Amino acid sequence: MLKTLLFTLQNGKNISSGMKLLASTAKTKKEKKIYLDIYEEIKEGSSFSLALRKNKIGSLDVIQFISMAEQGVSFQTALKKIITYLEVKEKFERDSSEKTSLPFIYFSIASLIVLGVKFFGVPYEMSRTQEYSLEIKELVGNHLEIAQWMTDSLFFGLIFVASYFMILMISLFSQSRTVQAASKELALILPFTSAIILKFEKFMLFSMLGEMLQSGISFKKTVTSAIKTTTVSKYKKALQESLDSIKNDGQFILHDTLYDEIEKGLLTGVGSSFQVGSVMIEMSDRARADALRLSSNFFRMITLMSILLMAYAVFIEFYTVVLTQILIQKGLIDMTRGVGTFL
Repeated sequence: MLKTLLFTLQNGKNISSGMKLLASTAKTKKEKKIYLDIYEEIKEGSSFSLALRKNKIGSLDVIQFISMAEQGVSFQTALKKIITYLEVKEKFERDSSEKTSLPFIYFSIASLIVLGVKFFGVPYEMSRTQEYSLEIKELVGNHLEIAQWMTDSLFFGLIFVASYFMILMISLFSQSRTVQAASKELALILPFTSAIILKFEKFMLFSMLGEMLQSGISFKKTVTSAIKTTTVSKYKKALQESLDSIKNDGQFILHDTLYDEIEKGLLTGVGSSFQVGSVMIEMSDRARADALRLSSNFFRMITLMSILLMAYAVFIEFYTVVLTQILIQKGLIDMTRGVGTFL
């Protein structure tokens, strides 16, 4: 949709014309109805972002940045930025799917082992001990209690690792704004995922900030727009403090939350808003590279943990099935020796 709208704008037409074109070429009745509804909303005076929000089209982050672009950036430029952002996320999603296929296989096998051991392996081994003496029952019972404890710990480990991964994926790619917002808030609390979410947010936020400043929009209006757009509370607070500092003292704060040491160096001594905008666009590119690098490290960590969990699952299966048989045989041998000694 956004690519079609960009093509329409580049050919001198407006968004309404683009929505009519999309409606006329829609493949399904539902799709056509949605495009026509958005067209009617825009025709009645609603902003594009509001029309998308009312019709539940687009993820939370895309609508936020479209709303920010409507504050004064060239909409063609804004669409290019947003399309680039989506393409980066789509590539990231494809890469992540490839990188996580093996961990998912390990998770699945480990889960099957957990279910097998907990609900079949342990009960079956316990039932087999009924034909043996009290000493063997006690020996095997204690052994299987440890197996149960290990199985439970593996189960919670699987839930934790899988949830950790799903929280990040949902917070980045979910099309449900409510679900995405909730996952994003949770991801911002957790280690590793918080850094990735912050970098992706900075990637798009600073890209829009840079474009707005280069378009001649005042720093005050630009930062105010960013404060309204971002859902990251620490970014909101840092931007608000920067805005208050400029209002009260006329000083531009290089806030630690927003800028690293290299970025502070780039901004030091920069004069015009246009130059600040150029630096912020450069910061956006750095944030994108950092987000992808951190994501790769995160997936490596997930893969390693899935391998360890799989190895732990195999050990539990060995502990439950093989070692139980060894204990029973040992108990029988000890009893035989005891009887032989007595005789």
